[in-house]
Amino acid sequence: MSTALSPWRVARVLPIIAGESLDGYVARVAAAHHMPRMAQITEVTGDIQMERPHASFCDDTGLSILADCLGVSPEITRLHSPLWSPDSRMLNFFGTAVPREFLQFSYRRFSPTALAMSAHHRGLWQVRQLPICTETWEYLEERCPNPNCRRRQVWRRTAGIDLCDYCAEPLMRARAALVPENIRDGMEMLVGLIHHDAEKQRIARRYLPPALSGLGGGHLLELACALAPVVDQRVGSLLRHRSLCLGGAREIVVPALAAVWPFLTGWPGAVEKYVADKLNLGSSEKGGSTRKAFYEVLSDRNGRRVSPEVQKLFLHLFERCQSARSRGMTILKMANLTGADRRTLLAMRKAGKLPSFLALDGIRLQVLVDREAVAPMLNCNKNRLRLIYAAEMLGTPTYPIRELAHLGSVAVASVPPGRGDYLQLAVWQESLDDFVGKLSHQLSQSKGNYPLRLTEAMRGIGGRPKPWAKVLRAIAEGDLAASVVGGDAPLAQRITISSEEILSAECFQHTEAMDWRGCMVTKSDLAEIMNISPPHFSRHSEFLLGPGPALRKVTMDTAQKLARRYITTSEMSCKLRLYRRAVGNFARINGVKPLTTGLFNRTEAEQLIPGLSAR
Repeated sequence: MSTALSPWRVARVLPIIAGESLDGYVARVAAAHHMPRMAQITEVTGDIQMERPHASFCDDTGLSILADCLGVSPEITRLHSPLWSPDSRMLNFFGTAVPREFLQFSYRRFSPTALAMSAHHRGLWQVRQLPICTETWEYLEERCPNPNCRRRQVWRRTAGIDLCDYCAEPLMRARAALVPENIRDGMEMLVGLIHHDAEKQRIARRYLPPALSGLGGGHLLELACALAPVVDQRVGSLLRHRSLCLGGAREIVVPALAAVWPFLTGWPGAVEKYVADKLNLGSSEKGGSTRKAFYEVLSDRNGRRVSPEVQKLFLHLFERCQSARSRGMTILKMANLTGADRRTLLAMRKAGKLPSFLALDGIRLQVLVDREAVAPMLNCNKNRLRLIYAAEMLGTPTYPIRELAHLGSVAVASVPPGRGDYLQLAVWQESLDDFVGKLSHQLSQSKGNYPLRLTEAMRGIGGRPKPWAKVLRAIAEGDLAASVVGGDAPLAQRITISSEEILSAECFQHTEAMDWRGCMVTKSDLAEIMNISPPHFSRHSEFLLGPGPALRKVTMDTAQKLARRYITTSEMSCKLRLYRRAVGNFARINGVKPLTTGLFNRTEAEQLIPGLSAR
């Protein structure tokens, strides 16, 4: 140096190590020259009080004098020194602007293993929110390992960076806890944001979205600390303390900050999804503290606790949450629109089956369902007809409606969530109206003589369900000639056909592809399948089904077995062209005995009585 700024210079110049704190470098130089106190070097600046011998508190002029005393360039001391910025809010940290409350100068924290590797004080150890060492993955310590000392390390005496400031106990003898492996990746990225190594900064920043690419590392770390209370609300009060206890930092702050890193990489949707998922939890964890903490984050858009750069991010997040109301709806409104059960929709949303997001309504945070996900469910609220009503409208039993749906003649209505399952099958009324319209049109166009009622023809079919669906579909498609008579009865009850000869047509045959397993039919359907009139079925019910409730349902499998096992006098009368009262005597003459009044064994009857072959 051309001009001597310092009244004296050190006898031996020591090179400063990359990432070394300025206080640690001065203490290391003082120890190498056997000086009892750091202040013997820092007092050359003339503006450092004896009770605060920290090189970190030097201004620009003091740093130049200190550099002259140490025999290094002023640029090096400025790089390693947290110079006050013009706004007095941000400090220099190896070229990165960091909020001033993030740096801890009063106490000397250390990693025992790192000191054993190299006895110098790392500048990263001064970041109070990050009390870890990424070289050794140890939590930092600040007290002497000697049980008789246990003093907190400060920057006064100069026994050595790796020795206790009071008793000279080797600090590497301290036993430090290790950082859990599951949070190391997140913490490494956060440390990388303000690391003195430009390559580590580049690696950390490459994971950031474009919305955060313009922020400096210090502001990104500030953003992470502001979001940490969303993960654990206790972090907020701990970070507001000027002296952050290492125990609280190790147990609460560090895990929360590690969990915040995904918020930065997925900004802003990741933090919204996290809060929404928390609010979706059950009664024991309703996310009340998360809701409160996140709203406090949004309220920081006024810049009371954060820098203007982070304030802009929170303002954008606030506006995003407010505008989200227009693209979503509440569970209550969704239930009203779709006809679904509200509790079922809520369970679906909690399980992630309904895409949801966070929205702000006034001062209340809500989880809304995406309107685009609701749109396909709006059809569920169209007019639906349960089987019994569709069958009543058409004039058939209920099981032909299932078969018509299988054949594609009517559309099965999707059941709103929580309102039943396939056993409570329903069809869209619009599709049934269209089918009835086509059927009516074909019947009105027919010309000719059609003397036989379709219902009478169906009585001649036994041992299986009646082919109502195939016959009605054939008529609607114009493949079967039929007509209709006037009256108030439902349409299917008024259809007439030419003669019984057409019972051999393909449309009157059994639908092989129809799977009836699990389908339920009513007792009136069973009576129709077995050719028993509903008024007379009650006296056969207990014999066929055993004791039970009057309005119970039975499976189609049971109905088919009963139809194949028994034949009724009504069916025999239709096939034999005999008066019903004469059928019983005719059967006894042919050796067929009734199993109960009006019921015979079908196999025995078809073998002994000519003309009873199944159709």
